[in-house]
Amino acid sequence: MNMLKFAYIDIGELGWSLYLSAYLRWLKKNTNYSFVVVTLPDRKCLYKDLVDLILEVPNSFYKKFKDEQNCFGLGQPFREDLKEFFQAMLPSGYSIPDDFNFKRNRSFLTDRLIYKPYCYSKKLVGKKKILIFPRYRKQAPYNRRNLPKLFYVKLIEVLCNEFHDYEIETMGLTSGSYIIEMNKDNYKNGVGEKVDLQNLIDDCQLAVGAIGSQSALPKITLLQGVPTFMIGHDLARHTNKENWLKTKVGFYEVSDYCKFNYKECIEKIALFIKE
Repeated sequence: MNMLKFAYIDIGELGWSLYLSAYLRWLKKNTNYSFVVVTLPDRKCLYKDLVDLILEVPNSFYKKFKDEQNCFGLGQPFREDLKEFFQAMLPSGYSIPDDFNFKRNRSFLTDRLIYKPYCYSKKLVGKKKILIFPRYRKQAPYNRRNLPKLFYVKLIEVLCNEFHDYEIETMGLTSGSYIIEMNKDNYKNGVGEKVDLQNLIDDCQLAVGAIGSQSALPKITLLQGVPTFMIGHDLARHTNKENWLKTKVGFYEVSDYCKFNYKECIEKIALFIKE
């Protein structure tokens, strides 16, 4: 009997990669199928030891597709030609399952998810850190969840002054994050053009806390067991339903991401770190 061979494609939003990796962990435990993942270079670390083969998205993909990442796929409305493109590059015998449609549908994942911390690539020792994710998406509708840059500036100033023994570090890609320069001895701007996701995962070993608006990176720090504080509109989802390992979490609920009480929010963050 021939082994079933399936391929999954990870090109969408990073938060949806967390669902997919948890699903593949379940499949690895509960089936004897063979799996390939085609993914962006920095996301390969999410699938280590979960699949038989990890392939990088080919260069021709970036030339052909310019759409914004959306759920499992690209574009609004969703691109319908993605499946044909990726099926053509797969190793012989592998196929993309019919229920994986590069859209918003997650019904195939139901009750088949195993969440665990991602593997560290090396052991880190050194100064403890507080990680900040200054998310800044330019395109609508994703930009509606951007917190103002001034909020992050004030937050960094307070944390640098109150927590002298910790390094305060921002992390993220320049394409989706504010670049914040500040003359503080214990501050580091870690936002860059090519930030490796594995480095963020590794840094969680030194992190005493992480802060950001509700998005993928704070969900990763929660998965790594780092106490994490989020600012956003969906408290129940991010503190309970998708806090999969029940890590310590704080949340400041806002209805308007541009207008809220910075001082009160920052005070709550500082108290959360101290606790």
